[in-house]
Amino acid sequence: MLIPNVSNTIQTPQSVRVPGDGAAVAKDSVKVRPSVAQAEPQQPSNVQLKSAVDSINRALQQTNMKMELSIDSSTKKPVVKMMDAETGELIRQFPSEEVLAIASSIDQFLEFQQGLLLKTKA
Repeated sequence: MLIPNVSNTIQTPQSVRVPGDGAAVAKDSVKVRPSVAQAEPQQPSNVQLKSAVDSINRALQQTNMKMELSIDSSTKKPVVKMMDAETGELIRQFPSEEVLAIASSIDQFLEFQQGLLLKTKA
């Protein structure tokens, strides 16, 4: 079985000789649409986020858990916390405190390196 190589271009028709009668027959062309660049995903508004979190919390009431969504102050990344609804105890956090600390350290290191680079060029 032959598997055709499909590219992102439109292929032109080709002539093919059919065994037996020797006549040239136009081969059907395969048209492939060029890939469309993916648009940047839109960031949800605060109202949409709050609505989503509220609906998840309603679903989680049966499991005695609640979800909190916040933004980490140092990395500006979203943080999701799963907590016990009665005690307020943290069950799970995404990303973890360790990952947030690493991300913050990397950001600080890059800012420091950029400052050194600019000073050496000047």
